[in-house]
Amino acid sequence: LLANLLYSLPPYYQEFLRHETKNILFYLAIVYTFFGFLYYYYSPREKINPRKGILIFNAIKKSFLEKKLVFNKIEKTAVLFIFVKFFFLPIMLNFFLDNYFSLKSQLPILIRTSSLLSMEGFNFIIFPFLLALFFLIDTLWFAFGYAFESRLLKNEIRSVEPTILGWIVALICYPPFNSFLTKFTNWYANEQIIFFNDTLTFFARMVIVALLFVYVSATLALGAKSSNLTNRGIVSRGPYSVIRHPAYISKNLIWWITIIPIASWSAVLGMAIWSFIYHLRTITEEKHLGQDHDYIKYKKQVKYRYIPFVY
Repeated sequence: LLANLLYSLPPYYQEFLRHETKNILFYLAIVYTFFGFLYYYYSPREKINPRKGILIFNAIKKSFLEKKLVFNKIEKTAVLFIFVKFFFLPIMLNFFLDNYFSLKSQLPILIRTSSLLSMEGFNFIIFPFLLALFFLIDTLWFAFGYAFESRLLKNEIRSVEPTILGWIVALICYPPFNSFLTKFTNWYANEQIIFFNDTLTFFARMVIVALLFVYVSATLALGAKSSNLTNRGIVSRGPYSVIRHPAYISKNLIWWITIIPIASWSAVLGMAIWSFIYHLRTITEEKHLGQDHDYIKYKKQVKYRYIPFVY
């Protein structure tokens, strides 16, 4: 409930969040509070997960009494994940709802149109629909991952990104921080961009759909473990059985494809900066996950970061 109150105060959240997002967050807060109370009241003390909210409360209480931060490793992980959830959950819910309403508005057009199998039908009806559908699936999965953590889901937090650089390069990729960087680098990538003619647009969008399929497949492979800045268990299925960062490389390749019609040095420079940021995310994530023996084994099995048999 406190988190929901904090979402309603800053002007950023008041303007950015849809009213549907605010409603979902409100009901989630009620559910968390009600079932959290039942969990702590009825569970035997020895069976209560030490990473839950009560752990955070005790850590804050201890720090307040001693007038300094005295979190142990488990308490620090729990507190950091609260920050991760607080930042990313409303964003992913908002993105999910944006894509849901986009999909809903396009569905009648998709049903009524008789020329879907034409090049024009794919470029201007099927492709926008697939964009919204893929991103809806992606953001729904991540929203679920941020909202729920459970032994049953096998997505309990093992660790949270410990470095400032890791947090910076992750947060700067999302609003409101990404808007600060785009003031200096500009942002030219646009999945809806028209290429030089209908044929080139068709083939470019076919490649984009293929890359989006890889991107969403990576999200589905993560399942309930989907989240940024955390280790919730190592995933080696789907695209992750081929390369270690399928989501990052597919997303960046899509962006590079969409700036081709612009063909300006400023667009190339801006995209290069964003790709470098994602590369820094790769480096910081691998350093963080490298503290997990399961990830060390995974790196030996999957040797390539971005491109099979190349790098």
